[in-house]
Amino acid sequence: MINPILLIAIPLLFAFLSVMFKTLDKTLLIIAVLFNAFASFALQQGTIIVGGWKPPFGINLVVDQYAAYGLMIVNVVFALAVLTSMSSIKKYSTVLLVSLTSLNGLLMTGDLFNLFVFLEIASISAYILSTMTKNYKGTFNYIILGALGSNLYLLGIIILYATAGTLNMADMHAKLSGINSDVLLLALTFIFAGFAVESKLLPFNGWVKMVYGNTNDLNGAIFASAYATTAIMVFGRLFTQILVVDGTLKTIFLTIAVLTFVFGEIAAFAQRNVRGILAFSSVGQAGLIATLFLSGVTGGAMMQVANNALAKLIMFTIAGAMFVYTGTDNVEKLQGLFKKHKLIGFGFSVAALSLVGLPLFYGFYVKIFALSTLFTLKSFWIPAFILFASLIEGIYYIRMLVKLWNPGEEGKESKDEYTTKLSLENTFAYALLAVVVAAFIIYVSFNPEFITQGISNYLSNIAGGM
Repeated sequence: MINPILLIAIPLLFAFLSVMFKTLDKTLLIIAVLFNAFASFALQQGTIIVGGWKPPFGINLVVDQYAAYGLMIVNVVFALAVLTSMSSIKKYSTVLLVSLTSLNGLLMTGDLFNLFVFLEIASISAYILSTMTKNYKGTFNYIILGALGSNLYLLGIIILYATAGTLNMADMHAKLSGINSDVLLLALTFIFAGFAVESKLLPFNGWVKMVYGNTNDLNGAIFASAYATTAIMVFGRLFTQILVVDGTLKTIFLTIAVLTFVFGEIAAFAQRNVRGILAFSSVGQAGLIATLFLSGVTGGAMMQVANNALAKLIMFTIAGAMFVYTGTDNVEKLQGLFKKHKLIGFGFSVAALSLVGLPLFYGFYVKIFALSTLFTLKSFWIPAFILFASLIEGIYYIRMLVKLWNPGEEGKESKDEYTTKLSLENTFAYALLAVVVAAFIIYVSFNPEFITQGISNYLSNIAGGM
């Protein structure tokens, strides 16, 4: 079994080495992402004490089945994104290594302050990665909202620390009931608002369109898969295991999550660029997963995390490649593109249809499980919103796929002469990623227990589990 601290130590060490040996930076990055990807499947589970001081006084890492699940997804999609888009790495190897370090730290830390430290490192790395396409205005907006979120989160944990006298997550959970209700309300509101920035929840997701909508084949996949998975998994950890909310506050948080889901899907419907559609789709998915977590449907939330991470890995990689090689990602200007690149189109289509939840795809199983669990928990208004938003999602994704496969105006015969003259270059890596990940999505569509079995033990005693 591999010590989990190596998932932090190896990429961090290689980040320092990449600064000293600049000609080897890409080699070090590849070694680190491959090591982490394989190591995430053989981690030693339990509490890892750092520095010799036992919790709650010292720093510790917690690797339970929940964290291990997130670590596997994040490290695999991060490695696939890097290996697929090597030409886009350029001088960002060190930043990517630091990003990987911080994402693993966020998923494993058992301390609320160290969560803040890793959040800051991850955010700063993300700001730098967002400059890959020279969209500095989007980066500036991201920095402003990110700084606001970090400070709100820090203020929240300062209030909790001043009241409970601890920052250890397990110890904080045990002492939560003894905190004054008004103080707790204030602290939890700050923490929720702070984490809403990276989780892309309303009203703190104003940065998403300009950042996600201006990505290339590398940073788009990392943001929408690795970063998004980490943020929403930490959100789930905080608000379903540590800082458990109920009553009016839970209703408010749940309402925000549902509105984020619906708003994201409606906004995506109005977009005409592939990356714009995917950007707001990512907002919608964040809202859906947060809704499931807060509703107690932990199993459905974790399954949708995997579905979203795999789908967005393919879709953002291909959408970024469209922009890199054609100079546009406008659906009208790229109509018929998938007729030229059938393998890429196949992978993109499988990912989109699974995200929609079309029957025979993994997303269908996930949504049926989530809806049936919500009905079991006597929740009826949330399934109505999920079905409504899913219908909108299905319309805009199918509309986009039809255009990318069949050129021409709606309602008229599709002809090859309408096919875009634009095409992608160096498509082998993109096609390989699309086929391999799409094949895996198809496999778990017919064998969903391959994913659910890994989390069933953890969820067996949780309401809304499996």
